[in-house]
Amino acid sequence: FTGLYKTNTAHSQGRLRTTSSMIEGFLNEPPKTASGRAVTGRFVCDDIQWTGVGGDQFGTFTITARELLAAAESGLLWTDQGVQRGVKPESKGASTELSLAHGYPDDADYIFATENADDITDKLLYGKRLFLSPLIWNLRPGKFEGFFDKKSQSFHIYDGRVYLPDSHHRHQAIIKAARIFKDSPEEYKSFSLDRQFKVELYFLTREDEGNYFFDKNQRTRQTARSKAYDLTTEDALSLLAKAVISHSKALRGNVNRVTDRLTSKNPQVITLSTLREMTRNVISDDFIGEDEIEGTAVMIAAFYDLLASVRSELGHLNAADRHLVRKNLMVDSAVVMHGYSRLIPDFISDISKLGSARAQSVWRDRIERLTKVYTFADSSWSGDLFSKNNPLWREVGILKPNAKGTGLSQVNNGATRTSAAKVLRSIFNSQNAITDGADIARGING
Repeated sequence: FTGLYKTNTAHSQGRLRTTSSMIEGFLNEPPKTASGRAVTGRFVCDDIQWTGVGGDQFGTFTITARELLAAAESGLLWTDQGVQRGVKPESKGASTELSLAHGYPDDADYIFATENADDITDKLLYGKRLFLSPLIWNLRPGKFEGFFDKKSQSFHIYDGRVYLPDSHHRHQAIIKAARIFKDSPEEYKSFSLDRQFKVELYFLTREDEGNYFFDKNQRTRQTARSKAYDLTTEDALSLLAKAVISHSKALRGNVNRVTDRLTSKNPQVITLSTLREMTRNVISDDFIGEDEIEGTAVMIAAFYDLLASVRSELGHLNAADRHLVRKNLMVDSAVVMHGYSRLIPDFISDISKLGSARAQSVWRDRIERLTKVYTFADSSWSGDLFSKNNPLWREVGILKPNAKGTGLSQVNNGATRTSAAKVLRSIFNSQNAITDGADIARGING
């Protein structure tokens, strides 16, 4: 090691071993403060154990989820996609070096197995048994400054970037779990920021990082697009969505914060990313002052809880019941959720005109109409408004035959979200509580 201990003898097991071959970046002495005390550094690898000799040497230490999150958010941890899975060929101008502080790589530009990372996050948060290999860190010789304190057996990193030749998904999953937990610790009793992970610290050139990655990952695969919203981005919409959850009895503990997918295993009614997009229909733009967030969130939560008090499917269900609802009804589908959200400004307007109690009474009467038996003219069908067998949903374009012709698929885009809102508004605003789907469809389709 350049500037470290120039000796050809090995120390006892677990101690730093050095030979005449040297790794540039180690310091003879730690930097000092103005008062003469040793500077701690950007990160300290406590109780590090050394294995190997010379250029093959690496250190092993233990880190907590809290420490890992702090290291990422300080800008210490990076990946170099130029020597990993890489940038997609169709990407234009995407950077090869990515800070872990920014969360998952954009799958429009990078190859990243989002589902794998999300699966690890889910298992961490819910205390499921998980076997994780060591996390892999690398300091490139000549690109860092560090000092090994023999007395404390700690390695201090002062400058440079720690790259991940491997274990990118594990890092991202742990960081995401830690952020989600910090945001809502009461929902994840099985997780702790003190959970420990083993780290292996190497000193490889950029070229050898690529060799390491190739040896560990001989087969690469592309991932499907993930819509999971980056929970670390503190924009107005995400803050508002999280505040809504905290104020809503029906949504608290009922929102999937880990992925953007709701499968048969997910009992939650909605994803955080969908809820975030729904709030966009309530505020005029993406900016809302901190002083407005709480008040707006309370009114959105009040509207949603009214819905859930009438349509219990929008509240808490177990996984089996939620699966049956998704299979047979549209009531908790993403496109209808957006329909609900487009009515919230009307609800808020009524609160300002009528007062909270009166407005909620008026809207409860309207929402109760969603429980009536609906029919469809010239058809023998009758039943729940939200039944997927209701011809109304096909008439307004929200359900259409799938590509194989074996069933129906939901269409969730701007046009169908507008149609869903029009269906609901027609029901709420009609003087005679319209229950004929054909009449609703004619009013929407002109």
